[in-house]
Amino acid sequence: MEYMDEQSIDPNLICSICHKALKDPICTPCDHTYGRECITQWLNQNDNSSCPMCLKKPMSINELTQASRPLRNILDQIRVRCTLCAQTGLQRGDFVDHINKICPKSVVPCQAADIKCPWKGPRDELQSHISTCVFEPLRPVLYSLIAGNRQLIDQVQKHNNEIKKLIQQMHQLQQSKHIPRWNTRLQVNISYPKKRNLNEVRKPDNRK
Repeated sequence: MEYMDEQSIDPNLICSICHKALKDPICTPCDHTYGRECITQWLNQNDNSSCPMCLKKPMSINELTQASRPLRNILDQIRVRCTLCAQTGLQRGDFVDHINKICPKSVVPCQAADIKCPWKGPRDELQSHISTCVFEPLRPVLYSLIAGNRQLIDQVQKHNNEIKKLIQQMHQLQQSKHIPRWNTRLQVNISYPKKRNLNEVRKPDNRK
């Protein structure tokens, strides 16, 4: 992008740091206006963190505020030229849409990029590529495989959830049965030796 008549741009719309038309204008607490990128770099690179113009008031990035809507509207109306396709008379505010949607020389991917087609090229060559693209005819088959794979993944996840629930139920059941069984075993171990001691008392041997 380049300005069609940069010399005619109002000086009040020029960033005093880069000396170009303001981009994403930001205001300082001392009421000076700069491009966001320019003033951010200035404050990060200079220890004094002062306004580049007045150098009077130390400030931080957090004190910067967005310029007014009227100023931004004026900047968006500046006429520019696309350096890719050479179209002139574009408003700066529409330039991003021009590149993303219209410009015939803007580099775009193949519409089959989502199925791994590596082609990228000018927008005005896209249709020619699509007519010979080896990936695009595979789309229905791949979509069918992807859909089937997703169903399998969902089924596996469902079975895993069911298995987890069963394992939790088994643990709960084991715990609920283990505690009473342990108590019963403990009581038996305590009482059993007493009975055994009584039964094992020997009678005197009178044969001698």
